[in-house]
Amino acid sequence: MGKTSTETEEAVASAFIKKAAPEKPAGAPGLAYYDYSKVMSFNAYYNIIIGARGLGKTFGAKKLVISRAIKTGEQFVYLRRYKDELKVSKDAFFADIAEEFPEWDFRINGYSAEMAPAESRDVKGREWQLIGHFVALSTAQSRKGVSYHAVKWILFDEFIIEKGATHYLPQEDVAFLNFYSTVDRWKDKTRVFFLANAVSMMNPYFLAWDIKPDQEGEFVKRRDGYIACHFADSAAFSKGVYQTAFGKFIAGSEYADYAVGSEFADNHDHLLQLKTAAAKYVYTVETKHGMFSVWLDGVNRKFYIQGRRPKQEIIFTMLTEKMAEGKTLIRYNDKLVQTIRTAFNNGNTLFDNAKTRNAFAEIFKR
Repeated sequence: MGKTSTETEEAVASAFIKKAAPEKPAGAPGLAYYDYSKVMSFNAYYNIIIGARGLGKTFGAKKLVISRAIKTGEQFVYLRRYKDELKVSKDAFFADIAEEFPEWDFRINGYSAEMAPAESRDVKGREWQLIGHFVALSTAQSRKGVSYHAVKWILFDEFIIEKGATHYLPQEDVAFLNFYSTVDRWKDKTRVFFLANAVSMMNPYFLAWDIKPDQEGEFVKRRDGYIACHFADSAAFSKGVYQTAFGKFIAGSEYADYAVGSEFADNHDHLLQLKTAAAKYVYTVETKHGMFSVWLDGVNRKFYIQGRRPKQEIIFTMLTEKMAEGKTLIRYNDKLVQTIRTAFNNGNTLFDNAKTRNAFAEIFKR
């Protein structure tokens, strides 16, 4: 039986991916760039890659989409969250990758990426071919006149916010879905690479798609395979980094854990404990990060917050837009919230896992 067009396309993409980068970056002996063929083998539309800083995630993705542009004319979108960070990154987009394609010249023309054969440098009226678009998610909906019909790839770089950086957009996961729909137009033609370091499990995408680092292994699939997530094993990379002077300097620090070791800073065991047998269900709280059941042990006077919920519930919502029959609206200063907040501040609120703790703790950050 012959291969389908999709299978053929993926085979070609995989061939480019496997050649996605040099064997090792300068100054870091023994390091290897990220191999995209592993995550691409799942044939998912949304491909989430979490790996150490400097592992080559962005380099490999750029190599892939430029190769596809040369081979097939497919275009890409390079996506960042805000326009100011996009401006800095787009101007340097080809700086580290251009030498991989000596037969081509590249340029940034406004918010477009273009290429032309190197042999045409002296040609009068030289023609440049559009291969990519640079887009800020925060202003994506204002780009009404841009055509994305030839776009087959989206690179969403640093989709998880670094510590001390700016904030996520309101309902950012929905904003991304809106932009994706604009690009794809219900044609199932567009693949996405979400690229980030292991900064925080508490991001809009992991919450919306129920992705739980370290609970299901190195690879995680969601939504019937539409999403494939790879928490890259960076053991070999880390070993090489720690041989460098800077690697030795940061060794043992929290920065090294996520920048080199790909360990989420908020993935720890503090305040984690399953509810006791004596704990009784009290109510369910709906927050912007999900719904959680609250249990109280009358003996030790501790609250237990769980992601799992009972069949019969008393639901309190903190979201005006989610208000409906069968729910009671509560505010941040209501007594119910004040009680649970006081218990949390005193270490008397425990959680079934890190994701629940991080999600529920957000209601106390004012």
